[in-house]
Amino acid sequence: MQIKHSLTALLLGTSILGLGATGAMAVECVKVIGTEPGVPNITMDPAFVNTSDDSYQLNAVYNRMVNLDASFQPIPELAKSWSVSDDGKTWTFNLEAGVTFHDGKPMTAKDVVFSFQRLLDPEVGSPAAGVLGFLDPKKIVAADDLTVTFTTDTVVADLPTVLAIKYGMVVPEGSTKEQLKLQENGTGPFVQDVYDPTQTRRVFQRNKNYWRKGFPKSECLEVSVITEDVTRLAAIKSGAADLIMQAGAANAAVLAGDPTLKLEKSAPGTYMTLSMWVDTPPFNDVRVRQALKKVIDRQLLVDTLVLGNGVAGNDTPVPPTSPDAFMADIKPQDIEGAKKLLAEAGYPDGLTVELNTGEGSPGMVALAQAYQQMAALAGITVNVINNPADSYWDVTWMKKPFFGSNWSGRPAAEGLPYTFKSDATYNEAKWKNADFDATLEKARAEVDPEKRRQLYKDAQKILSDDGGVIVPYFTSDVAVMRADCEGYKPHPQVPIINYENFVCKGKEAQN
Repeated sequence: MQIKHSLTALLLGTSILGLGATGAMAVECVKVIGTEPGVPNITMDPAFVNTSDDSYQLNAVYNRMVNLDASFQPIPELAKSWSVSDDGKTWTFNLEAGVTFHDGKPMTAKDVVFSFQRLLDPEVGSPAAGVLGFLDPKKIVAADDLTVTFTTDTVVADLPTVLAIKYGMVVPEGSTKEQLKLQENGTGPFVQDVYDPTQTRRVFQRNKNYWRKGFPKSECLEVSVITEDVTRLAAIKSGAADLIMQAGAANAAVLAGDPTLKLEKSAPGTYMTLSMWVDTPPFNDVRVRQALKKVIDRQLLVDTLVLGNGVAGNDTPVPPTSPDAFMADIKPQDIEGAKKLLAEAGYPDGLTVELNTGEGSPGMVALAQAYQQMAALAGITVNVINNPADSYWDVTWMKKPFFGSNWSGRPAAEGLPYTFKSDATYNEAKWKNADFDATLEKARAEVDPEKRRQLYKDAQKILSDDGGVIVPYFTSDVAVMRADCEGYKPHPQVPIINYENFVCKGKEAQN
């Protein structure tokens, strides 16, 4: 039975990844597998990048003005350098010369200005406004063709880092939602070729006029999404795929000894959440929220669910290994403490809750099941509802009072406001805390790095104690590629993907 199942998976993986793609496929493409589907709401518009699936394709065709390195420090991309005024309120960004969009139009500062003003436009409705809302669109100015200035009312010490937000890809001036939804027009290394928003398979051709000379190294790129573990593994082992961007810890352990494959690992950054609506009983009682956090043996989850391929978390988006973390120690499991809090909250005989999950990202169901067992020790009955993976982000996520989710690593300056600020678009727990919001505002304006770091730590303490989101651990993303491939390194922030260097033998760029 197992042999039959594996053979079926192999054939399916081959059919998904091996279909002909018109004349554009004359040169074989490097074939990349993602794990998180975005269909039917997938988009080519960077103002609305939501799922990992959106990021898989948008990183192929667009560039950011500023990007982040593996330590979440800002690095140049379309902006080759930047500086700040003496009063800390005006940042000047100097752009690369000779950059063109895929339609041949030269990229100028006006395009950068338009791209960020567009993210702030209420008529556009981008989720980016929740992070960039402190910017005044009128104070984003093209000083000349290759210079952009951002002037803020107060000091924003982390502005380059914040502008590296995943939505911050540069589009041509005048672009509309209707145009960008289905057809990209970026400056990136690949150009959209075979594309259907109802399908999980897309093809991108090398941008022969790419502004980074000598890149990309592959002639074309084929991206597919496969949600089923067995099928993904069969595809990479058979050679039907060249790269799995996120293999998952358990799969990585299985593949590590295969001489036909090689693995690349990111620093810990990705984290799963269990989020509860704080405006809905019983989660509206902070004692219940704290009890639900106390039942977790966080290190045990790291050891068992991700096989040590990560670090335990303390219910904030900052790993305890980071110098920005509010504490380095890990919250201990405290079953008696959880029972005491439940009794004080009016549940002396325990509590029953429904936890919705689904394999929207690998490992989400396993986390829910492990949490179910740990919570039972404190008299908490967790009824786990396993929802379909292919519709999870549209049908279940943020639509149930207690649900699982998955987030990419971000610097504190972005990660804390992005999903936890009162007005955040993706405020999963519907949590609103004025002290938290005010602390973030102070941190943003603090020019002294150590004082700013302490303010971010203070904000994390508030979130950890009072918030409605459980962050039990952080994982290192593991990419698996064929042994004859090279040049791909997973980033701790999943939406940052660089295909420029990725190439496999026999699939190199043609002159």
